[in-house]
Amino acid sequence: MQEGLDYEKLVTDDDPIRDVIMIEKVYFSAGHQAEIAIVNAPDMTKKSNRDRILRVVNEYETTRYSVGPKGTQLWLREYERYQNATGAYMKDDRDTWINGVYEWTQLFAFYRLWSQDFVWSNAQEADMREMKSFRFRIAIKNYDNIIAFKRITALMREIAGKYPDLNITTFQLYRALADQNDAILPNTVQNCLIELLCIGAVGLVFIPNVVFTFWIILAIISIDIGVVGCLSWWSVKLDPISMITLIMSIGFSVEFTAHITYGFVSSKGDLSPKERTAQALEKHAVPVLQARLPFGAVSTVLGVSVLAFINSYTVTIFFKAVFLVVSLGALHALVFLPVFLSRTAPLINR
Repeated sequence: MQEGLDYEKLVTDDDPIRDVIMIEKVYFSAGHQAEIAIVNAPDMTKKSNRDRILRVVNEYETTRYSVGPKGTQLWLREYERYQNATGAYMKDDRDTWINGVYEWTQLFAFYRLWSQDFVWSNAQEADMREMKSFRFRIAIKNYDNIIAFKRITALMREIAGKYPDLNITTFQLYRALADQNDAILPNTVQNCLIELLCIGAVGLVFIPNVVFTFWIILAIISIDIGVVGCLSWWSVKLDPISMITLIMSIGFSVEFTAHITYGFVSSKGDLSPKERTAQALEKHAVPVLQARLPFGAVSTVLGVSVLAFINSYTVTIFFKAVFLVVSLGALHALVFLPVFLSRTAPLINR
């Protein structure tokens, strides 16, 4: 099952915004800027530190997701071009690389824009002035889906991790979506495991038999695997919406299997496993299929069938998940589970 949220699905299919989003993906999948902040700025009066900053910038602007040097906005390069254009003699001292840079950012017109890229200490005192932090920008490309954003984010953080002393912080558009997508799979697995453990604990209270409770949990896992497989076949991705429906599926899928198992265990009299199975199916098969239980298969499908005609991704995913859970749940409860119960009961009795 693929991961990622296609954000055009958050609106209905006939919403004009959907067309705008699709046009943006096709024609504007490059050019967004990523901002990189050097929080702990080194002593820029030293040429070795300036060269090191240029190496950092080069790493960022030469990735597969970077436009390249033409898409980079770096004050260091612009300041050197300005100094060369004015014929200034550049030295490795404070007048050139501290006070000179500060005064350059206070000049007229275009140069004043660079003042937003610096954090200074004692900015108004020339003798005490220090460059604390600065930032630069790179242009990124090939980000037409959330998986690409996730990879871009990971790559930027990986490069930043190589220079811990600089305390590099990165930011780009859709960073929140990338981080959210990165957490979806582990959160889904974690929540599903917690649900299974809770169901197992409650199952042991009402069906005090480890083997039978194991079959219930195994049936639930099988049902959920079927749901994931079918949703994937229908090109549904693992996103926050499908994650919620998958977690919800566990609650639905326990209904049928628990009733059949409880009917098998609670059968009265000295009955053989086959007779217990027949009695459990006799009592619960019809209610499972009809509407006597709170989540009868037919009644549940009929109840949510109207959702299939609503032009919304969220609602459609909910309908598909419920339909699959009910169908696979009834199949497991009425066909597979009785076979396992009747086969393992004699072994338990021994």
